[in-house]
Amino acid sequence: MSRVNLQNRARTKGFSLVEVMAGMTLGLFTVIIIMQAFSMFENQKRTTTAGSDAQENGLMAIVQLEQDIRNAGMGLADSAALDCNNVFSYYDNGTPVTPAPGMPTTVMAPVAIADGGATGSDTITMTRGTNFLGSIPTTLTGTMPQPSAELDVSRTTGFAAGDLILVSQGSNCTVMQVTQVQDAALKIQHNPAGSGPSYNPAAAFYNTAPGNTWPAFTTQAKILNFGSLAANTYSVNANRNLQVTINVTGAASSTLTLVKDIVSLQAQYGIANAGSQDVNAWVDATAATGFDTLDATKVKRIKAIRVTVVARSGKKEAGNVTTAPPGGVNVSTLPDWQRYRYRVYTTIIPLRNIIWSNV
Repeated sequence: MSRVNLQNRARTKGFSLVEVMAGMTLGLFTVIIIMQAFSMFENQKRTTTAGSDAQENGLMAIVQLEQDIRNAGMGLADSAALDCNNVFSYYDNGTPVTPAPGMPTTVMAPVAIADGGATGSDTITMTRGTNFLGSIPTTLTGTMPQPSAELDVSRTTGFAAGDLILVSQGSNCTVMQVTQVQDAALKIQHNPAGSGPSYNPAAAFYNTAPGNTWPAFTTQAKILNFGSLAANTYSVNANRNLQVTINVTGAASSTLTLVKDIVSLQAQYGIANAGSQDVNAWVDATAATGFDTLDATKVKRIKAIRVTVVARSGKKEAGNVTTAPPGGVNVSTLPDWQRYRYRVYTTIIPLRNIIWSNV
């Protein structure tokens, strides 16, 4: 064979069109497989991350609830406060049915639950005094006529101008604000303010206007010092976030968002028999149990609450991944609830201020 023919044959060697097409097809298949594997990995990573977020949110919610509710009843842990079935309070030209901000009109309940129904979230309100020593009461040493701006007491230690006090006798309680403490004379004054918002009405208020007849108190009535009264209300808002509304007597209320992606908050009272500290039943705050409304007798039986928080992942899955109500909590009113993953956390919070005081 001539040199020219050998050179021509050498120049004709290479890939044919069929070989090129086959190679491209194999390459495309390889890319598709790699992309599918990457997509599956990425989807699993997002699911894992969303589940981790739900876990963290649930834990954060339950920890915040527990830390705050453990303080419930601070400064109220005396039977004098828990005996109240009628709380007379006044603020800035108010009336007995327009109480001071954060002040209840009936019982002084360390914890109160408002039931949200079969598919709704419950609401939890914890109440405490800011002065821990308020649970150590002083007593009246003389009858307090009505109206009166002066209290004769057995001791004045721990009381200061500006403090809110609760005078309690029987089922009636009246909120007052200290304006002066006379240590030597053992007297506490609650004079009406000359101007601006006041917790002390003018003397004419007590007995003149219809419905404004407030109770008078006699010797041995107890006086507790709140400092001020704080009430924190926990709920789940329309955006499925855990929020707290803070009410402190004498200040405007404020609402803060605490944790996102919380879809349900459920709570029950842990109740004991009268005179006992041992919880023997868990009840919902419903009419069926009788704990939808509280009175002094029921308040004293509440020794703990059981709280359940349901957190939801932020990732909506392509198909159903949840087939049963998470933790037995009905979340069926949520759109596409079965296409989300949930974390459920439950804890028991003892009302230690009530238990320690042996109320």
